[in-house]
Amino acid sequence: MKNSKIGAIIKNDVERSIKNKWFVILNVCMLLFTVIGLNFNIIKNLLKNNNISVASEMTIYSVASEMTIYLEDKDNIAYEKLAKKIENTENVKLELKDNIKEYKNSNIDSNVILLKVEKDKKEYVKAELITKEAVSTKYIDVIEETLSSIKDSMISENKNLTEDEINQIKAGASVERIMLAENIDNSGKTSLLQIISNYIIFFVLLLCLNKIANTISQEKMSKSIEYILTSITTKEYIISKVLSMSIIVVIQFIFEIAYLVIAIMLSTILSLNMQLPADSGVTLGSVISIKNVIYVAMTFAFLCLTTFLQGVIQSVMSAKTTNIQEAGNATILLVMINLILYTLVLALVSPLKTTNVITYIISVIPIISMYFIPAMYLIGQANILQIIVAFVILIASIPISVIVAQKPFKNAILDFSPKKDKKIEGIEKILSTREYQERIIERKQSSKKGLIIGMAVILLLVLQVITGLLVNVLADPIASKITFISRDNIYLILMCIVFAISIYLPYLLLKAYIPKEEKINETKEDKKASILKCIKYIVLSIPIISVIQMVCTFAIEKMGLGVNVTDTLGLFNYNGKLSVVLMFLQVAILPAIFEELFIRKGVIGILKDRGAILAVFVSSIVFATIHMNTSQFIFAFLIGILFGIVRIKTGKMYPTMILHFLNNGFAVVNALFYDYTIFIDIFTYIIIGINAVGFCILIYMLYSKIMELKDKESIQRLKEKLDYRKIKLNIVENMYVFKDFTFAVTVILSVTLFIALDKILTLM
Repeated sequence: MKNSKIGAIIKNDVERSIKNKWFVILNVCMLLFTVIGLNFNIIKNLLKNNNISVASEMTIYSVASEMTIYLEDKDNIAYEKLAKKIENTENVKLELKDNIKEYKNSNIDSNVILLKVEKDKKEYVKAELITKEAVSTKYIDVIEETLSSIKDSMISENKNLTEDEINQIKAGASVERIMLAENIDNSGKTSLLQIISNYIIFFVLLLCLNKIANTISQEKMSKSIEYILTSITTKEYIISKVLSMSIIVVIQFIFEIAYLVIAIMLSTILSLNMQLPADSGVTLGSVISIKNVIYVAMTFAFLCLTTFLQGVIQSVMSAKTTNIQEAGNATILLVMINLILYTLVLALVSPLKTTNVITYIISVIPIISMYFIPAMYLIGQANILQIIVAFVILIASIPISVIVAQKPFKNAILDFSPKKDKKIEGIEKILSTREYQERIIERKQSSKKGLIIGMAVILLLVLQVITGLLVNVLADPIASKITFISRDNIYLILMCIVFAISIYLPYLLLKAYIPKEEKINETKEDKKASILKCIKYIVLSIPIISVIQMVCTFAIEKMGLGVNVTDTLGLFNYNGKLSVVLMFLQVAILPAIFEELFIRKGVIGILKDRGAILAVFVSSIVFATIHMNTSQFIFAFLIGILFGIVRIKTGKMYPTMILHFLNNGFAVVNALFYDYTIFIDIFTYIIIGINAVGFCILIYMLYSKIMELKDKESIQRLKEKLDYRKIKLNIVENMYVFKDFTFAVTVILSVTLFIALDKILTLM
């Protein structure tokens, strides 16, 4: 009983938080910030191409007012040309030096560039550019342009070079960038990743702590918290409130990954459309690395645990307040503490200095560790023992804090008495009619369903993108360890595993919200009738699938709506018995199980009480969306409608699983056993026979339905079903399923994935 009440409290708090308008507004800002931040260079080029000047460049460090270039040029290669170039550049001067190696991090200023130029046999010109901090690109551009022109003139003097040799020499880097006491490989992207993760931390903390403070303060003033504490313990109440906020952290993390995917896919689309160089935009390959994945995972783990701990502290502080304003001040206090800790990290953790023993000791303290450990890991100054100790201390502090918080929390709640001179304001007026109240409830229920479905689809798409990239990263290391299985088979095994996981986890989210149906004790006759009904719909569906397949294939070829994904990606270009089994498992068996669970049981199960039409339509859209390419979208949508009807009519899952298996299995068999003509012929004849039987049954059923319409009562019932006013009202009410921020993010994510993947597949 208590567990169900705790679960209800958590569900209610999570749903209210996600649907809060400020949560939506802040997420819109986060989406825009992520998209603009990751695509700043592309946007800058776009504005430049349209003769729109950009006021300032995005730099991580401040730029000095005057820049000095110390040049070591013993062969006298670049001094004269560089001096002429610099004459036209403001706030920069050039000085020759015999040896720039004498300059180190300790004896040069931030406004100094060290440049060493010498001859090189392979690249003709070899240059090293050394700075203490990042500098404006305008100085780097001047140096690179000068050295490139020098290299071109040297190449033109050599008449013995072939065109390929010339292109290879020109492709070499003109300047090697070196930053003193700092590794700048991907420093811009790494810094951006750290900036994004830090603003996520502050946003999540502010949202969660403020929500806990307001909820407890409101329930305390209304005395409802005292009623709640009669059915559950103080510890369970604190855990339920704080755990609901921790779930918000997880949801926000998933949202941010979705925003990153949207931004990266948009970068791909813009780069391809604008025909920019490959390194102009941000790619998934540049963001997904082992180090970045570990950093994000570590930050996420510390954020979840630390948010839970601070939530317990916030609960006690909020219980001691007497109104919402005081609770808000308590929230600001905790946020300010976090801001101070973040500032402390900026002062103590830097790639330009060595971390001392005191910093290592401070870094393992709970709450502080959330800021120190990931930041130190990102610059290579964290060790495994330090990370393990920080995690152990943080995890151990959570149950201790809950135990310690129980008594002061309960005492603060029970000792509360409202101030006499304060009046509780803002009581809402009672709605006039019960009908209007019921309609409002229905709309909220529809919006809630859109929230859950949208969240599940976002989770599924994000998991598929991330796990697909991780498989590509992990396949080679695993293949080097496991030598008795080929690399292709290891890749297929990993793909099967991540496919099942990436769909089953979102299905579990949907399953938690599917209304439980009462079990009906069926007799043997009922079971037999049910089986016969399922067999009938399976046989009827096969010829319809064949027709849909032929129509879609013809339409796609004639209209050029997409590419052949199977041929482009070489999905069936594998040899060996194990590969054939794994391909059959991946393409035919696993989708028939897990996609059907997610779509036909999950999505339809949630929407079934809103009407069969809405349930089938939305589930078909989702089914088409998760295929993530245009060439399969139309077919998946139409076949999704068919599968949805079969699911509604039969009330069973196995008919659609069988149909899904037969459809995918037929494609796999044709592709894998194309050379075995006898086998293919026999298989084709079987399918044709089933199609013929299905068409006969379908024609008979259509004839029977037409004959039924001769009866006046049947016509009247059909008119009632097709009543325009009822249909319009039902559509208006059900539109609230789509009026949710989560659903909007789902649409944006899906569209960007579609366009980007289509562009990639077209160019492959």
